[in-house]
Amino acid sequence: MKIAVFVEDFGATGVVRNAMAIATRLADIGHQVTLLAARPKGVLRETIPASLTIVNLGSVGSTAERKQVMRRAFRRFRTFVASEKPDVVFSAGNHGHLLVLAGSRFLPCRTIVRISNDLDHRGNTGDVGPWARWKRRLKFRTILRLADRVVLVSAKLLEQVTALDPQLARKAVVIPNGVDIEAVQASAQEAAPTDLFGEMPVVLAMGRLVPQKNFATLLEAVAIARRSQDLRLLLIGTGPLKTELMSSAERLGIDDAVRFMDPVTNPFPIIKRSAALVLPSWWEGSSNVLLEAIACGTPVVASRTAGSAAEILDNGRYGLLVDPGDAEQMAAAILRQLGPEAVLPGDRARQYDRRIALEAYAELVAEVGSR
Repeated sequence: MKIAVFVEDFGATGVVRNAMAIATRLADIGHQVTLLAARPKGVLRETIPASLTIVNLGSVGSTAERKQVMRRAFRRFRTFVASEKPDVVFSAGNHGHLLVLAGSRFLPCRTIVRISNDLDHRGNTGDVGPWARWKRRLKFRTILRLADRVVLVSAKLLEQVTALDPQLARKAVVIPNGVDIEAVQASAQEAAPTDLFGEMPVVLAMGRLVPQKNFATLLEAVAIARRSQDLRLLLIGTGPLKTELMSSAERLGIDDAVRFMDPVTNPFPIIKRSAALVLPSWWEGSSNVLLEAIACGTPVVASRTAGSAAEILDNGRYGLLVDPGDAEQMAAAILRQLGPEAVLPGDRARQYDRRIALEAYAELVAEVGSR
């Protein structure tokens, strides 16, 4: 079949890594797969295999706002679908769903959307008021109505979708995120940047520098933990809060112990060598970096509200869970994970082998495309 997979860009995000893995698997089993990108830039662009065709839908630079990029990509997206006639169009990330569904409306193709983030966005951020929540619920109800099938990355998301609309939830199937354990472990053997690690333990956090990721509380936790033990924080990511977070680190007196770093193509040597990884998010769908960390054997601390973190860590058996708003509790968990009583992930990653997820996607595409 002819399959089109839509992504916003090729940044080093969980959405893009999953989209590329799904697209590659579909190409490997004989489908003709095209990656459609609203702006085909990002550090993962160079890792795309030759079996995938890339089509640039964008006409603006990388500095343009997301809404502007999506609006300008819409016409080219619809033109592509009308002329190339893919059997299935797959939308990999939440920000592209409405573009994909509107752009393929009344055209002879089937649509699958992958909902990869929490629907309610509950947390100590500005995106949690009744009006914002109502708009999000309306958006996702529209997505559920227009899509032929919907993939949810966790059982928690299925509960939210069922509460939103039990009838439309029948279109949904849960396919948990997976991790390519062998590839991660092999990539983790490469050399990490020599200036990142020394005698002092490094605590790692990764993600976009936005309110959702709750890095402000993490900075407070690090400041508290440093009263008991010397440590450094490495924050890998870009986003609008960078200046604010840097100012917070300075205010807390830890700016000399916090390093901000742009995303890299291969973060796994850094994850492997870090003393602990912290996922403090107010919300998530299913965190790729959490799965990658446990595949590397790195001790983890995760927010209880970070999507499927509690499920992945088996309620604390394979890592520590904390209240995302409690900096003292987060600091205590970080200190424990740096010490002899750390809760290690063991072989938990085996339960989330990516091959299981990719086979489920292949079966779903075959089912939807044959209708």
